[in-house]
Amino acid sequence: MATDIPKPSRTRLVRLISARADLDYATEACRLLLLVEHKPIRYHLFVSMVMAYNRPFTESEGIGSIRCEYPNYPDYADSEMNVRHQRMVDMRNKFLGHSSVHGTRAFLLSPGATDPSTGQIVSSYGYAVAKLHFLRREFILWLSPLIDALASRLSIDLRAVCTEIGGTYLSPAEVIELDRRHEDFTWSIPTEPNGTVE
Repeated sequence: MATDIPKPSRTRLVRLISARADLDYATEACRLLLLVEHKPIRYHLFVSMVMAYNRPFTESEGIGSIRCEYPNYPDYADSEMNVRHQRMVDMRNKFLGHSSVHGTRAFLLSPGATDPSTGQIVSSYGYAVAKLHFLRREFILWLSPLIDALASRLSIDLRAVCTEIGGTYLSPAEVIELDRRHEDFTWSIPTEPNGTVE
């Protein structure tokens, strides 16, 4: 009976399930950010948090954006929550998801100059770069309620949609995979005909 689930319903479920999984990644990255002190690890966790939060709002491989379900999002009564969402989008688009001039300071150095990133005198021509970071604890704490709110909303709505579609199309004890229109992703290291790595 499950094969009769209409394509729009299947796509809707995959979109919501995928979005909820992405929010789990954002939540975990946020939680770890508050525990880790090592700055390079904190940077990578921050990138992960922002990218995972924003992933459901982008189109990819036919499941669409969760704006299909939430066309007016962010739609919080608390206007600050709407500002938090816009900050997350801006961080992805202007700083973390693409190379851009926003948040990047690049310097060309000559022999005898002081490297602004290390404070050391350089002995040859070179460069220094400074990237804007958002790693202050209070900033992470300010963003975390946004992640929690969207995760909660997705959980509630996903439960309702699973009940609606599952109750209509699934037999008792039935499990189906919702979307198999694609081949499983595989990756391997290319090798030369003699078996050596290129």
